[in-house]
Amino acid sequence: MNRMKGFSRRPLFAVDAEGYGRSHPRRQHWMQAAIDHVLTQAATEVGFDRGRWQTQLAGDSAFSVLGADESEPLLVDDFVRHLDSGLREVNDGRESGARLRLRAALHHGVAVPARGGFSDRGAVETARILDCAPLRAALRLSPSAVLATAVSREVFHTVIGGAYTTLRAEEFREVRVRTKEFDDAVWIRVLGGDVHGIAALDGDESETPAAPASMPQPPATPALAPVPTQKSEQVFEGPVHGSVIGIMNQYRV
Repeated sequence: MNRMKGFSRRPLFAVDAEGYGRSHPRRQHWMQAAIDHVLTQAATEVGFDRGRWQTQLAGDSAFSVLGADESEPLLVDDFVRHLDSGLREVNDGRESGARLRLRAALHHGVAVPARGGFSDRGAVETARILDCAPLRAALRLSPSAVLATAVSREVFHTVIGGAYTTLRAEEFREVRVRTKEFDDAVWIRVLGGDVHGIAALDGDESETPAAPASMPQPPATPALAPVPTQKSEQVFEGPVHGSVIGIMNQYRV
């Protein structure tokens, strides 16, 4: 197989639903249909042709490689905004525990079509960002939100930092993610929530277990000042719990 034919750097986008695995089968069916609906609707709103995307579906998740001519700033900004709006629309009238809530990851890299979906670094990194613990926590701890997004270093510095969108860098929170072969910073944004107020995101995610805490040590004995001009000796003899104590008064306490 000539891998050069499949090589191209593209905008990469992935979503995954919260709570899908513990949902009733009928709700799972509704969630799958709703995800397809809100993605297609958001794409149409900004002029994307989702039928041209290369997409890998897996139940409640979707990984997409956009066309080379489709705007990355439009994906990061307008598309995400319409996706949030579409989610609120399909959730209208539903109880809080029955709402469709999504995590989304946005990256720019290489994803080559393969027998099992996609291969190469861009596809793997997008999956790690989508599944990282800080992004999961950001959505879980923002009850009024229906969408939490995470963008890669490449997207944040090039697209957002370069002022190619209406988004401000202050809307995102940087976190460190260390999981499997991925070790990098990502930037998280919660639409309709305060990502900076979530204390649980202060720590990073790491596969390396923390070193065990050392046993507490007794406080150090303070240094004693020598008395150079006087030296005396007092010896107390007698059994004290079966021992004899001698105290040398060489130091002033």
